[in-house]
Amino acid sequence: PDWVWIKNRDATDAHQIYDSNRGPQKDLNISTVQESTTTDGLQKFLKGGFAIEDDVSINTSGESYVSWNWVCNGGTTSTNDQGSIDSTTQVNSTAGFSIIQHTGNGTNGATIGHGLSQAPTFLITKNTSTNNRDWMVWHHKLTDGSYFIDLNQSEAQIQSTSYTNSTAPSSTVITLGTSAIINGNGESYVTFAFHDVPGFSKFGSYTGNANSSGPFINLGFKPAWLMIKNISRSVDWIIIDNKRDPFNDGVSKLLKPNETDAESEANNKGIDLLSNGFKIRQSSSNAFNASSETHVYMAFAEHPFLGDGTNPATAR
Repeated sequence: PDWVWIKNRDATDAHQIYDSNRGPQKDLNISTVQESTTTDGLQKFLKGGFAIEDDVSINTSGESYVSWNWVCNGGTTSTNDQGSIDSTTQVNSTAGFSIIQHTGNGTNGATIGHGLSQAPTFLITKNTSTNNRDWMVWHHKLTDGSYFIDLNQSEAQIQSTSYTNSTAPSSTVITLGTSAIINGNGESYVTFAFHDVPGFSKFGSYTGNANSSGPFINLGFKPAWLMIKNISRSVDWIIIDNKRDPFNDGVSKLLKPNETDAESEANNKGIDLLSNGFKIRQSSSNAFNASSETHVYMAFAEHPFLGDGTNPATAR
């Protein structure tokens, strides 16, 4: 993996983020602090996994953890000069995923190249050099290019021209505003950029109905990982996955990236992960089924339909 996201399921440790652009031991957590060197954290990115030491956030004796992992380009980066600011990119074109580093210049309308073959539909950006900068998320199903959401906050979508200069990403570049969250002069940033890949990933939205027979969202694949945010109100983000929830048994085990909370279970029923999408089962959740409110999601497949298109989708 080139992007590793780890959470302690049993304790109130912050979500831990590592990537192979910045290198081993370079830790970010979703509590807005700047990058730090965690000498007993993630030590190596390995084929098929990663090596760790005994940092409490990732390896306390007797406690349970989950990690979510994305492959990019094996840590091999290149300089991208397509924007007004040169960026350092690591790209997996097949997966529609790139990891981007840049140094801000504080100029409104500055651009950075993302290296993908088409416009990103989902971005996460973090200032790595200064404390207390929010994690900016842009999603193509927000109201327009001037809106964003914070991964470390519960707020609804927020409108500001200082983040992306009210401009959606193009097929070559991401446009920056003047906010220090994304383009502070001389400050360092990392961005994780994705676009939809049919059969593998999808970044979309749905409207809740506050009904126990909630919306069904057709992804075209069986999801392994799902993150949802209600952008119409202040409420927690939620993440579910098929390792902590291997069966549709009436509940969903939730983790909240904007909180350090240990794992919890959805009240009543949660979300079913199905062979071709997901189905909302809980009527009382403002986080993922509020009536007439917009929820955005990020989903990745368990069995991607790629190549010759004959890979099976196992029923569930």
